[in-house]
Amino acid sequence: MVSISHWALEKYTLQGDGQWNEDALIVNENAKIYGVVDGATSLSSYRNKEGMTGGYLAAQLAAAFFGQADGQELEKIAVQANTRLREVMEAEGVDVLEASALWSAAYVIVKVNPYSIDYIQSGDCMLLCKYRDGAVRALTHTQVAHIDRLTLNRMAELRAAGVEDPDELRRLLLPLLQDNRRKANTLEGYGVMNGRPEFPLFLEKGTFNRANVENLYLITDGLYTGAESWESLLDNMDAKGLKGYTEELYTGEQEDAMLLAVPRLKVSDDKTGMVLRFV
Repeated sequence: MVSISHWALEKYTLQGDGQWNEDALIVNENAKIYGVVDGATSLSSYRNKEGMTGGYLAAQLAAAFFGQADGQELEKIAVQANTRLREVMEAEGVDVLEASALWSAAYVIVKVNPYSIDYIQSGDCMLLCKYRDGAVRALTHTQVAHIDRLTLNRMAELRAAGVEDPDELRRLLLPLLQDNRRKANTLEGYGVMNGRPEFPLFLEKGTFNRANVENLYLITDGLYTGAESWESLLDNMDAKGLKGYTEELYTGEQEDAMLLAVPRLKVSDDKTGMVLRFV
């Protein structure tokens, strides 16, 4: 049996502008399961008695399920976590028939086997691979890219009409954001863990072999805002280290508080990444 323990694990998470870091890390050494989770910023006013948002709670629930798993298939764990999320929301009085009220989370999670790597993905978290010859492979795609494009186009129209304040822009974009949530786990939308029974039908999954794999990169969308290409992103991460890259990106976003240099919905989103460097 080939050893699968010879790698270096680099991980980092940085809170953005929200009250809570709605991202989470998964490190399950016993089951060789690793991942990043991105809780979606809640559109409802829900807070639990500790003040936690639905996005934070969904991310923590997903991280706990995969972090404690032992020997199960990733897809099976995903189904269990999604079912439990619905139960928790119902117990908290959340209207699970109203899409914008649902707690939700995107993620990318891998299970490292001796000769292969299994993965599952939802939303816009990304799994990228760099091979020993320098080739870069995107195992996933950003499922919400078409949704984000519509939102950013509408933002550009509002700016052209004279709206500049980021808070006012978000207020005016709210109806569109709510409509985007209704597209979750539908054929015109994207897959995301939100307690809906349709979620498993939209879960991306697969297996690829480990031959010549040098590095695996698992990232939430806050880490690739404005990236020119996956190749340049990974080169930057390798050169600066995950922590250095993340903090430099955050600093640049804070200097662009009016959202002009890189169009986006918030100044700084939560940023979470993990790099598995095989040696």
